[in-house]
This record gives sequence, structure tokens and C-alpha cells, in this order.
Amino acid sequence: MNSESTTAPEKREKKRFKLSDLKGFKQMAPYLRPHRAGFTLGIFLISVSSILTLFVTRLWGQLGGVGIMGGEKSSVGNEFEGGVLDGLDLNNLETIGWTIAVVLLIQATMSFFRVYLFANMTEKMMLTLRRDAFEAVVSMPMDFYHNRRVGDLNSRISADITSIQDTFTLTLAELIRQSIMLVGGIAALAYFSVDLTLMMLVTLPVVVLVAIVFGKFIKRLSKETQDEIAASNVIVQEVLTGIVNVKAFANEWFERSRYTTSISSVKDLAMKGAIGRGSFASFIILFIFGAITLVIFKGAALMQSGDLASEHFFTFLLMTGLVAGSVGGLANLFGVVQKGLGAVESLMELLNEEREIKGLDSEIPTLNLRQPLRFENVNFHYKTRKDLTILNNLSLEIRAGEQVALVGPSGAGKSTIASLMLRFETPIDGAILINGKDVATMDLRGYRKRIAYVPQEVILFGDDIRTNIAYGKLDATDEEIRDAAKRAYALEFIENFPDGFATLVGERGIQLSGGQRQRIAIARAILRDPDILILDEATSALDSVSEKEVQAALEELMKDRSTLIIAHRLSTIKNAHRIVVLVEGEVAESGTHAELISNKGPYFRQIQSQDFV
Repeated sequence: MNSESTTAPEKREKKRFKLSDLKGFKQMAPYLRPHRAGFTLGIFLISVSSILTLFVTRLWGQLGGVGIMGGEKSSVGNEFEGGVLDGLDLNNLETIGWTIAVVLLIQATMSFFRVYLFANMTEKMMLTLRRDAFEAVVSMPMDFYHNRRVGDLNSRISADITSIQDTFTLTLAELIRQSIMLVGGIAALAYFSVDLTLMMLVTLPVVVLVAIVFGKFIKRLSKETQDEIAASNVIVQEVLTGIVNVKAFANEWFERSRYTTSISSVKDLAMKGAIGRGSFASFIILFIFGAITLVIFKGAALMQSGDLASEHFFTFLLMTGLVAGSVGGLANLFGVVQKGLGAVESLMELLNEEREIKGLDSEIPTLNLRQPLRFENVNFHYKTRKDLTILNNLSLEIRAGEQVALVGPSGAGKSTIASLMLRFETPIDGAILINGKDVATMDLRGYRKRIAYVPQEVILFGDDIRTNIAYGKLDATDEEIRDAAKRAYALEFIENFPDGFATLVGERGIQLSGGQRQRIAIARAILRDPDILILDEATSALDSVSEKEVQAALEELMKDRSTLIIAHRLSTIKNAHRIVVLVEGEVAESGTHAELISNKGPYFRQIQSQDFV
């Protein structure tokens, strides 16, 4: 039961980047908090590992200086004296080599555990995030689905979460490491030569400024790309869902063209990003490596004049490369963080949507709905079509155990009444009462648990027959499922399949005929044993023989149950306790089949015009 009108997926508003936008990551705090111990340990390990990288770089410089000087002590002094390495002869190549080997072994061990801790933390976070995203999707009110397409929602759960996963698995750790390397590297450079350090840092403000501008560009581009990917996913979803129509109208070429246009937009955005990244990389090479060249030139002059020791010059060169790499790395990571932030914002929009069900783990109360149900002065229109009134001050009562059939022309509001009974929609005015109590005040899941719904177009899950019948009662036994199938006159065709109840029905039940799908849905309703039964053209897809068999099963199912029947087959409605005729959202007349025929009103005219078969 869809609304009369749907809209295309809304384009996300493009916003300029502000520092306050980073607060979006704060919304990830509840997912990070349970893993804070592992996260803290991972931060500690990556911090120590980064410091060890700086230390090894210094040892490499010492190694180069000792090699040039042939083992002679430096005239400038040894900053290791009095430290943790006091007592080691760091003017000896072998000693330096073994020291480097030990430090690298410690660093490698720390790196392994750091990678493991971050991966473990991220995977657990993503497990919870995926579960919450899926829970959000299935907990929304029906009008949420009316305004969105399946491919767009699927993109939120898959593409956006993958982007967030990459950010936390790789980018976060690398961001911390590069930051420590940058700060520590600059401090080390200043220790060796303040003049050379200042010369190198002249380019840093320019790089940071360009990185911020580049980050804005990447964030905007990321959200545009995610929108286009979602749009292409929508096309794939629609084509596969409607593949029968695609082939029946020989429109494969059209769908290919439509999909090609969509993915071409993705390609164009990707190339736009590549041009931006290429330009940024060229800028980094020009400024950073240009600065390094100037530093090397100046450092060589200082070494020749004796103002800078050779091992310090080697260390300075290595540290300069390290700092340059960190600046370039941070600039690139800034763009990745912007992309991750865009994904977080996109996903949080979904998670922050108002839901009709809050807390799927809460206990479902048991309700008794075998009582009078009344529509009291109900007005209704869809939110997207406020100008089109569907129900106009409708009052209607269904007594406990009564079978009420709704008839009327298309658009009269029959299926809307069913939607309101299921609380898929909410009245604009008026109320729906059960034994005088507004159903809006009842627990939604407890309320729906006591209703069985058999739609006109039955959609089955791509599992086996047993699972599809058991959907009406998840803890049903095999005997209960078999009995439900028998009462729905489905047992014979099920047992004719080689795999019986284990037969896979295919995507949306495509392996079964329309009549077979209908009987599976009826078996599911029988298994549910509801208080209220809603039959929306439940026998429309059956042949005359099958209809007779299923009608007998439905008569048994409807005993002592409040039943709403929507049908165009005379055989389905003529035995109802009461027939209600709807015209333009209002009750035109009601009564038994015989009474309405004798009235010669709208119902009689529909019979005469052969609107019923």
C-alpha cells in the first residue's frame, strides 16, 4: 500500500565547510566509547612507535656522520650522553647498527598490535553502526519510504559506512602518527639548527592554507559523489526489481543508457577529484621539495664552515624529509577526513530521523483486539498531496468478529482505510478506536502483532517456502507450518516440489505463480492466528478452482475475527456480514448484499455495470 504520490530522493544541501562541522564526528562518540580502552592503548602504541621513528632517524644520521668521519668523535658533541643510551659507543658503526635493529624490532611489534587494536575497534564499531543503521531503516514510518528510493537507502548503509570504516581503520591512526612526526620532527630540526628550521617552515603556512581550501573542495565533491553513487544504485535496484517489464518492453538498451548516464556522472566527479589531487600534489612537490633543496644548499655551506656537524647535517636532511612527508601526508589525510565527515553527516541524517518504533529490543506487550473497532470522523490526505482529500469525515464501525467488505471505485479510499488500520498512516483529524481506546495510544508492535494482512501483490522473501510461511509466527513448529499450508490449500503444490517446504522461491517469489504466492501469504496469515484480518484483493490472482478452495480456508480463518475485505470479486464480498460502499472518501451506503441490491444504489449500479466479476 503506497501513497498516491512519491517524490524523488532529496538532494542533500551543499554547505560550506566550517570548523564547527567537525562536531559531526562527536556523534560517533557513543560507538567509540565502549572501546575506549583499546583505543587509548592503540593511541599510546602509535605515539611510542612514532617517537621511535624519530629516534631511528637520528640514529641513521649518526650512522651517516660516523661513516664519513671514519669513526672519529664529532666535534659538536653527542646529545645521547646521559640518556637511555648512555654507555653505548655511538661512534661505532656496529653499535649503531645493533641499536637500530633493536629499536626497529620494538617498533615493528608495537605497529602490529596497534594495527590489530584499531582494526578490532573499528570492526566492532562498524558492526554496531550497521545494525543501528538497518534498525533505523526498518523502524521508520511509512511516509519515510514514500519519499525515498531503495538504492539511496542501501547506499547509506553500505557506501557511507565503508567510508567511515576507512577513516577509523587507516586515516585516524595515520593522522595521529603524522601529527607526532610533524611536531617531533620540527622540534628535532630546531635542536640541530634554528636557522635551517625557520627556512624550511616558511612554506608551511602556505601549505596549510592550500590544504584547507583543498579540504573544502574534497568534502563537497565527496557528498556529490555519494549522491551520484546512490542514484546509480537506485537504477540497478529498479531494473532488477522490474526486470519482467524491462524485458517485456525490450527496453534493455534504454536502461543501459540510463545507467551509463548515471555512472558517467560518477566518473566525471572522480576525474574532477583526480585533477584536484594532482594539482595539490604538484603544489606540494614544488613548495616542499623546493624548500628542502634550499635547506640542503644552506646546510652544506654550514657544514663546510664547521658550524654544523656531519651527523647533524645527515640527521637534519632525514628529518627534513620526514617533516615534508608528514606535511604532505597530513594534507592528503585532511581530504580523507573531509570525505569521512561527509559520510558521517549523511549517515547521521538517517540515524536522527524520527522513528515510529523506538527500541526493537523492548518487550512486545500482548494486546486483545477482538473488540469493536471504529473510525470516528476520520479525515486523511497524504502529506505530499494535501490538495487531494482521500477520506472525508469518515465514520465506520467493525464489530468484534464481523466481516466487513469495502467496495467502491478506484481512489475511493479502500486501501487507505487498510493502511490506517495497520497504522501505516495517521489520520489528519479524527481517531480510530478499539473498544473506545485510541489505537494511537497502544504499543505499535503489540498492536500489529494481532493483525494479519494479505495484500493484493504478495512479495515473498528470497528464501524457502517454510521461512516465508513462518514469517507470520517466527517460533512456529514444522507441524504448525504444515497445518497452515494445508488450511490454505497450499500443501499439495508445495509437496509436488522436489524440495517441498525447503524449495527456494527466488527473488520476491518469482519462482512461484501468482496464485501460489497468494496461498503462501494466506498460510502465513492463518499461522499468525490474528484478532484482526485485512484481506486486500486476497484472491485476485487465483483461478476459479483455487479461489473456491482458498475461499473455504478464508471462511474458516475469518470466524470470530474482525475482518476487513477489499475485493472486486462478487464471490469474495457477497457473503460478508456487511458491505460498505465508498464514494470519494465517504460512506455512500452499507448493508448486506441482498439489502444493497434492493436499494438499487451505487452498489447495485456497480453490479449492473459489471464492475464485479
